[in-house]
Amino acid sequence: MRRKVFSIALKDNVSFLGEQGFCWALTEGEGCDIFRDIHSNIRRKAVWEGKLSKRALGMKGSEIRRLFRLSMQPGVISFAGGLPDPGSFPGEEAASVLSRLLRERGEVLLQYGPARGDEELVEVIRERMGRRGIDVGPREVLVVSGAQQGLDLCAKLFLDPGDVVLVEAPSFIGALGAFRNYQAEMVGVPMEEDGVDLGALERTVEGLLGEGRKPKFFYTIPNFQNPTGTLTSQEKRRGVLELARRYDLLVVEDDAYGELGFGTSDQEVRPIKAMDGEGRVIYLGSFSKIVSPGIRLGWMAGPEELIDRFEMAKQMLDVCPSPLIQAMVVELHRKGFLDEHVLNLREIYRSRRDAMVSSLRRHMPQGVRWTEPLGGFYVWVTIPEGRDALDLFHMAVERKVAFVIGSAFYPDESVRNVFRLSFCHEREEVIEEGIGRLGEATRAFLSG
Repeated sequence: MRRKVFSIALKDNVSFLGEQGFCWALTEGEGCDIFRDIHSNIRRKAVWEGKLSKRALGMKGSEIRRLFRLSMQPGVISFAGGLPDPGSFPGEEAASVLSRLLRERGEVLLQYGPARGDEELVEVIRERMGRRGIDVGPREVLVVSGAQQGLDLCAKLFLDPGDVVLVEAPSFIGALGAFRNYQAEMVGVPMEEDGVDLGALERTVEGLLGEGRKPKFFYTIPNFQNPTGTLTSQEKRRGVLELARRYDLLVVEDDAYGELGFGTSDQEVRPIKAMDGEGRVIYLGSFSKIVSPGIRLGWMAGPEELIDRFEMAKQMLDVCPSPLIQAMVVELHRKGFLDEHVLNLREIYRSRRDAMVSSLRRHMPQGVRWTEPLGGFYVWVTIPEGRDALDLFHMAVERKVAFVIGSAFYPDESVRNVFRLSFCHEREEVIEEGIGRLGEATRAFLSG
């Protein structure tokens, strides 16, 4: 009997031990092997653990990673990851361009390149930003390995342990993680239907200054925000810039979704950077959503002297962006393919947004609210106060559908009755089936 109890306890704890890196699986007869693995891993961990920096010790894993693994089970329809539609990737076009580039310029494009980025790609970036009202010189652009690297560089250059960063609440998990890794204190500012609450933003800054703590910058995603899908009004964008001037703050503007509007005008999605005459806004752009995330290509724009410092920091991370991938994007742009491709992407994602919103209307019970975004990848869902989306998540996974719990998008993880749905990856018929399952789970959850 004691052996049976021990076996049950071991099985109950094996998933926890696996999370800690001590063991991986448990089947009949594997108990001794498990404990040998545990002992071996503890000894190996003791060799390096005491040598970690304070910053590394402060890094923490996220419950989201464990939940993502649950969402990847066979048969689960996942609205969790913000994965672009794989059917839209320009595989044939990229293969043709890459083949020709390698034949004609392989010796150059397979070599190291400039740390700041290829001059031709910088000109493409300047042209695309110029269409949206942003006028910057070639020395005011840095090509980076995706906008995520830009976020890490902002944290590296601006943040000392304990520094305050203002973020929208909710905000992008990748940004929160980057700032947290540099031991920043993040203070969330509530969102409204048309963007950040400017009154709350000003009160937050005043309160912090009253405590003798001045924020370093405000991080914002004005166009089709991740996770809410919110489009910040132009009035509020001007308000953000005015508050930044008044209180001498920087603004880090993340515009990964700016080209993916569904019928929005150029004026509606005009970036804050387009209004910036002081070099106060650091702008982040990305090719991940309009070409593919696998190419890991984005850019930063800001004052030349600051970009010089970002370049020095970046060079120590990855030396240079891929010359071959940069040349491919230049060719896709020059052929006119990229502009046409963006138009096609807008229609793909508009159709999927429509499918998700209409399915939510049909299947969700009373008391549940959601956003209806004008672009981007995401719908933000709110369930009644006092309910925890994590509990709903487990009921949803039992019905083979998954999402991302919303608490992870808040710096203090305090809001529990929200979650994010991504409509970008699945086809319309799969969205309909998945939201049907989610509606069933939600009705059961709220009635329980």
